[in-house]
Amino acid sequence: MANARKKKGARATPRGRAPEPDAQPGKRPSNPAFLLLLALVWIACGVYAIAALSASWKFVPGIFFIGVGILFLRGAAQTVVRRSERS
Repeated sequence: MANARKKKGARATPRGRAPEPDAQPGKRPSNPAFLLLLALVWIACGVYAIAALSASWKFVPGIFFIGVGILFLRGAAQTVVRRSERS
């Protein structure tokens, strides 16, 4: 009977302590120079995979690596555009 009278949704934090604010990811865009460096590394790995691998499936990792590099290039370009719009 006593359990039925308990309130649902009681206090989530202990008394006397304020809840810690959650970190908000994505608040600041990444450095475009870092994104450009990552893009160049991925593209270089893709070119190396296509040129150096001897198996018949060498195009699969090569195209994948180059595609990831292009995505990083796009992210760097978007960061530059966003920063120029704010200024």
